[in-house]
Amino acid sequence: MLPEGTGEGLERTEGRPVVAAVGRDYWGHRAGPRGFKTIILDAGHGGKDSGAPSKSTGLLEKNLTLDVAKRLRTELAKDFHVILMRSDDTFVELDERVARANRQGDAVLVSIHFNSGPGYLRGPETYFWRVDSHGLALRLQRALTQMCPGPMTNRGLVRRRLRLTRNPEIPCVLVEGGYLSNTAEARLLSKPAYRQCLTIAIASAIRSQAALGDSGTGPLPPPLTAPPSRASDRRE
Repeated sequence: MLPEGTGEGLERTEGRPVVAAVGRDYWGHRAGPRGFKTIILDAGHGGKDSGAPSKSTGLLEKNLTLDVAKRLRTELAKDFHVILMRSDDTFVELDERVARANRQGDAVLVSIHFNSGPGYLRGPETYFWRVDSHGLALRLQRALTQMCPGPMTNRGLVRRRLRLTRNPEIPCVLVEGGYLSNTAEARLLSKPAYRQCLTIAIASAIRSQAALGDSGTGPLPPPLTAPPSRASDRRE
């Protein structure tokens, strides 16, 4: 579930990319990354912020996100330098997560969440904003959709301005691994074997992006220029 104080918007204005540092770009108006070696894994919520609860299983989003992040670290460690935004049940402010991501150069950020909504919704969703994040976001959504059982009524791939999709100066995506508010999906997410399947799907998408860049992901979306997302921005 998206953290509190996340903003959104689709402002369309002209603007030239501003290069902040090698391997980084303020707006992200460029092709997606290829050959990167550093993965920043952001386990959503934590500490005082439990995220979405599951009424049917009692599971909390903050615990599931950390579990998947740690599984991903194990899965990706042979091929990448993996950084965990948090490694235990601690709360990290959204702006601090952005600041930590911006300390890295040639890296990508993947923020892990689980959704909540009407009971009929189920399945993964992936959010992105920057042009250079589209390929990775599409690969993640494809991989998760292929491994998720049953019908899905989610929004799929969504372009949305959030603090973890707009504000970092590196390619960044936010993945919702399923709906804790859907009884059947919550029961699946309670099973370690299913969470491992999610892990393998996410890792596969990351590896494909590192090896191929945007090849096979279709045309890049149009560049959008908008101010950084703030806590005061309108929430859904």
